Amino acid sequence: MYITETTINVKNVFEKVEELNDIGKVKFILYTFGLLNNNQINNKNEINPTLNKDEEEMTIFKMDLLGLSESACNVFLEYNAMLYNGLTETKDIIIDNGNVLGLEFDDNEINIVKDFEKLTYNEKLDLFKELFIRYDNNTYFKNNINIMTFDSNKNGFDIAREIEQFKI
Repeated sequence: MYITETTINVKNVFEKVEELNDIGKVKFILYTFGLLNNNQINNKNEINPTLNKDEEEMTIFKMDLLGLSESACNVFLEYNAMLYNGLTETKDIIIDNGNVLGLEFDDNEINIVKDFEKLTYNEKLDLFKELFIRYDNNTYFKNNINIMTFDSNKNGFDIAREIEQFKI
């Protein structure tokens, strides 16, 4: 079922994500990549790591570590905000300075977010590996949804292998 080896915690979160409809899955991507875009995927689980005095001792996961553009995450968020708004026929979600605004969760989705927050840094990286692989290989959504690629030279498996290097 899982393409990469991971912990039971990651499997549990991803199983819950798999049960979501496509709109819920887009919201999960917006949430997780919003955190990534704001440097909140770090080994100390700091909400605002740029204010941390021990920043040199902190490992922060960023898209540019994967050889992607510094703006890649923001572009990905913009695309998924448009996708969400198109699927829901609303204009509820906007991206402002890399922040996802207007994102609301139902009770089931908020539990998935809470479970994601409890994951360790390495577990969050494992979850991102699964997201990259499944998204890039068109197995993330239930319906046929046009997706944007992350990189013309790398596929989801390549990116997942690179993410593995940043586990501590």
